[in-house]
Amino acid sequence: MATRLIYGDEERLLPWAVSRIGAGEFRRDAYAIGLERDDALVAVVVYDGFSTCDCNMHLASDGTGKWMNRAILAAAFAYPFIQLRLNRVTGLVPAKNDYALKLNEHLGFEREGLCRKALPDDDMVVMGLLRENCRWVPKENRT
Repeated sequence: MATRLIYGDEERLLPWAVSRIGAGEFRRDAYAIGLERDDALVAVVVYDGFSTCDCNMHLASDGTGKWMNRAILAAAFAYPFIQLRLNRVTGLVPAKNDYALKLNEHLGFEREGLCRKALPDDDMVVMGLLRENCRWVPKENRT
């Protein structure tokens, strides 16, 4: 099974992620990293809403759970924490999406707040991961 990471192909990656997440679209500053297995996308990580210290991070997958490996996770967190030197990433997760909440917590995100009625039929959970707590980047890059 041939796998590869894809960079700089937002025209392909962003629509795929939108179709999996169900969001309308990402902000204009969106950047994406994709994981392809046997010429088919299986996961896309999207970043948008950049500030000097933070960005939003969104994860879309094919739903199988077989996409998750150290290579995509290392790349997913290296971009904001090593390349951009951001202090944190923020995940905004629908409160009813138990799978996404558990996945974010498994990745190291912590629940930080609740935005009531932020969605048409749900609340939004604010989750954050600080660079110094990210186990997916080398220790020397966490400070």
